[in-house]
Amino acid sequence: MKDAKRKHLIVNAPCHLFTPKLSKTGKRLALRLSDADWAIANRHHGTLRIKGVVTDQATGKRYRIKGAACGLQCQCDATAEEV
Repeated sequence: MKDAKRKHLIVNAPCHLFTPKLSKTGKRLALRLSDADWAIANRHHGTLRIKGVVTDQATGKRYRIKGAACGLQCQCDATAEEV
């Protein structure tokens, strides 16, 4: 779906902040996620099993997210790439 067509889907509801790193550049993103996308991003928080496509509510851009866990009890950064 083109961005122009998707803009009407973006709601001005309270959003959750998700901050993965862009996989190509390492730049930190600040994605504002809906409740449904927040559930996807936190399904397996802190593990390699995080996978899904989420939409930034502020821009309408879609990102494919993946978990990046180092194997310790820390919660390493997830990565994202624009779809």
